[in-house]
Amino acid sequence: MKNRLSHIIKTQHAKPFFRYFIMAGVIVVIEVSTFAFMNSSFKINYLLATPLSNVVAIALNWYFSRVYAFRGRNKHKTHVEFTLITVVSVIGVGIQTAVTAISVELLSLTPLAGKVIAIVVTFFWSYWVRRRFIFKREL
Repeated sequence: MKNRLSHIIKTQHAKPFFRYFIMAGVIVVIEVSTFAFMNSSFKINYLLATPLSNVVAIALNWYFSRVYAFRGRNKHKTHVEFTLITVVSVIGVGIQTAVTAISVELLSLTPLAGKVIAIVVTFFWSYWVRRRFIFKREL
């Protein structure tokens, strides 16, 4: 019984988490690069650069969540799934913007450091929501 439970946990939770972690890592590199480029090269304020860099990440995250991280777990129609991902991502943008602002304004960190902290916070929240509600596999 213990081995069966261990196997279920590993296959039901570890593989999607690992794939989501890899996918998110690639998207984070793209998102942070976009943020840094806008903030340093174009002198766009970090509070505007945060949501703008997220637009790219939202589209990439939806696509790769669907075809890579949670493959085979599409319980919603494509347009419903995209809408759910967008809503979750917009909430994530709010969380990222708030964490970035707190990091910069209250903790006196650089905008880039604040952005990285915000990404870590929203990674776990985002994974949980996607896994629990959007790409939940009916057992």
